[in-house]
Amino acid sequence: MRLRTVARWVAYSLIFLLTLEALARLDDWLREGTPLTGNHDIDTVFLSAPGVKAGKPGAHYGKWQMNSLGFRGPEPVAGRHNILIYGASESFGIYESPEHEYPRQLERLLEEARPGAYNVLNAAVPGLRIGRMGYLDRILEKAPASHLVVYPTPAAYIGVDKPFCEQPATWPAQLHASSEHRLRLKGKLELVAKQVAPESLMTAIKEFGIWHATRELQVMDRLPDASMQSFEKDLRCVVERARRAGAVPVLLTHGNHFGDRITPENRPMLVAWRRFYPELSEAGFLDMEDRANEVIKRVAHDERGTVLVDVTEAVPPGPEHYADFVHFTDEGARLLATSLSRAILATPAAQPKP
Repeated sequence: MRLRTVARWVAYSLIFLLTLEALARLDDWLREGTPLTGNHDIDTVFLSAPGVKAGKPGAHYGKWQMNSLGFRGPEPVAGRHNILIYGASESFGIYESPEHEYPRQLERLLEEARPGAYNVLNAAVPGLRIGRMGYLDRILEKAPASHLVVYPTPAAYIGVDKPFCEQPATWPAQLHASSEHRLRLKGKLELVAKQVAPESLMTAIKEFGIWHATRELQVMDRLPDASMQSFEKDLRCVVERARRAGAVPVLLTHGNHFGDRITPENRPMLVAWRRFYPELSEAGFLDMEDRANEVIKRVAHDERGTVLVDVTEAVPPGPEHYADFVHFTDEGARLLATSLSRAILATPAAQPKP
């Protein structure tokens, strides 16, 4: 009798959850015209293969619209110089209002200064490691560029001990949409939790997740030299590839929410950052950022004809400019676009090689 009661309550719970999932899908359909079947998240604008991720031409989700080249943003206009943005989610744009990610704001500033001169093509992909030469070669082939703007993500090299640019730069014959089916209810519940749950509770949940992920790991207090050397080698490979394609390399240092210190007020943001890279201790993140920015400055100094834009000076730390640990607000993106536009306008455009 007890077993039948348990089975009945399990069945009721499943029916309840399935009903909520159905309502979540109905909400997406009513609000955005999304099909009731399939996934509905940002990953639907990308195609992937093992070790490779690229934009899906013409795809659309929420504020994210891909053009026919698979880049975020409008179609390029023929006869203009192409400025190609190469980086990860900081450049792709996550939290900014529609059309306010820094590549779009950069294009508007350049259009005001030199009407009809430039396209700004946002070829960034969330999670991209700059040493993925197969992807870089492919976007330079699709869109020969006068400038290649490189915004590297140092945290992408946590756990990396060999440069990616020394690996074969092959491109798969075909990329595929994600075949993983995800519950839409989960995303909606997470959104509600962020809005109503106390920050202290959310931080405690993240700390528990970090503890659980590292309970059998040796946590690093500092990013190993091999990882930083891999980062530098890949950065130099990118500069060389840009030159080979006839583009001016424009290197950006990496900005973050914290500046030069962690305070009790911004520590919850650091915990949120570490949740994605639990193997590095909290103390290791700002050290990683400082060392990586020194590498970027050194490469820009060593490589003749390379332009440097210091994001740490252009975009001050804090919540006004960073929506989370590294992603920009509208205002942060505006400040970066302003500094970047000045640097590009002060640099003669190279002639891209066919």
